[in-house]
Amino acid sequence: MSAELLPLLPIGIIIILAIALSIIVKKLGQNPVLGYIAAGFVLGPAVLGFLHPHEPLVLGFGEMGLFILLFYLGLELSLKDFLEAGQAALGLGLIDMVLSAGFGFLLMFFLGYSFLFAIIIGMMLFCTSTAVVAKFAIDRGKLHDPSTQLAVSILILQDFLGILLLVLATSMSSEGGNALGLAMTALVFAVAAFFAVHYLSRIVEKWLTENGFGHTEITLYALGVGLIVAMLGSFLQLSTALGAYFAGFALAETRSGSKIKNDVQFLRDFFLVFFFVAFGTSIFFDTSANALLIPEIGTLLFFLGIAAVLGIGALVAHSISCSIFGPLFGLARKDSSNTAILLLPLGEFVVILATAAAVVLPAGENTIIATIAFMLIAVTVIMFQPIYNGIALHQSIVQRLPKPFKLKEKTRTKIVRHTPHSIRLLKKIAINSFVVLCFAAVTVLFYKQLPDFGVPIPHSRLVTAALVFLFFAFVPIMRSLKALEELSFGSAKN
Repeated sequence: MSAELLPLLPIGIIIILAIALSIIVKKLGQNPVLGYIAAGFVLGPAVLGFLHPHEPLVLGFGEMGLFILLFYLGLELSLKDFLEAGQAALGLGLIDMVLSAGFGFLLMFFLGYSFLFAIIIGMMLFCTSTAVVAKFAIDRGKLHDPSTQLAVSILILQDFLGILLLVLATSMSSEGGNALGLAMTALVFAVAAFFAVHYLSRIVEKWLTENGFGHTEITLYALGVGLIVAMLGSFLQLSTALGAYFAGFALAETRSGSKIKNDVQFLRDFFLVFFFVAFGTSIFFDTSANALLIPEIGTLLFFLGIAAVLGIGALVAHSISCSIFGPLFGLARKDSSNTAILLLPLGEFVVILATAAAVVLPAGENTIIATIAFMLIAVTVIMFQPIYNGIALHQSIVQRLPKPFKLKEKTRTKIVRHTPHSIRLLKKIAINSFVVLCFAAVTVLFYKQLPDFGVPIPHSRLVTAALVFLFFAFVPIMRSLKALEELSFGSAKN
């Protein structure tokens, strides 16, 4: 077979260079992911021109890497483990997401970037690398520390919600109704995929076990199902990432979930190399123009400054959410610095967001999204270790923050586990939030059909649509907020 049909040499070169650079980066105390991305940058059009972002090898292996990564992340999230993580993960995680994403959005929007670009950057700020945090906690012997467990639980929640937000953000276009339609399709598909895969897998797992087959067959079945679900998602004009993630999420609930995760781990590590290398080739590459556009030094320094400001802002947001709101969820204030700093290093999801967003962003912004994403990862990962080593200084700073909630000062962090009552509250929040989302979808779908009433009020159609939405959605919104308040402040009283 010719080298063109079986590109063994390029694959070998990619692996050797990526591993070599990742070892160098790791020796410097940083995330090896930076080495993989650097290998793609060196091999890509910006330096050697050995790889092109649009060639089949890069696209194919990069897509497979994304599938394996999302499939594995789904396997990592067991519904049982998430519920056992306690009420704090939900409440504190949502507050942290709002603060960090809000800061990123406002900064980029006021700098003149598009609404969608600002949303994507804001979402990146809560895309902490679960792998980096978990390994760091293991190396430091802090994995079983309650404040560390809370940080990991928040990461699991944010990974889960990040997937849904990714689909919503990347489906946005000038046709708002179409975007909301895709978002609703994504939600329905995710629920259907979870229950279908979970139900079918329990039957298949039982049959394979009763007929003497081992976990190898179960793992191969799981990969096949994951690929099929991912492709079904693409048929509905959704990201394949959505199908891969929820297929893994459903399989995590089977008895063989942990075995499947262990078997897939090497595949994840292998294809992740190509995924990040593929991302590295896209730095400074304009997809729409199919050409390399290297910014001037001044522009690069400007992007680096933006990444630094975003990283510092994210740390401030994490610190505020953990130190001020953390006591509501059982987090002792003296432990809040540990949780906040562990939320800092960004990782895999930033790359996923940048890769998906490059397709839908307007010309100009689709070129710089990869550059800013890489700088964000590099800046936050490099900041992480020194800031954690100076945790005493961080603690002395957050101790000076105001205490708006009159709660008894906790000396030890105590994670409040879910109870039947809190699970009922979660269900109430989920159901009412879904109703609100449906009202939002209908409002946007009918927005263009509303007549221009000629009322001398600026944006009269928009105001009318907003008022109609609030009129019908007010009750489910208040029910969700009331249940969330009871869930949050009820745990604080325990």
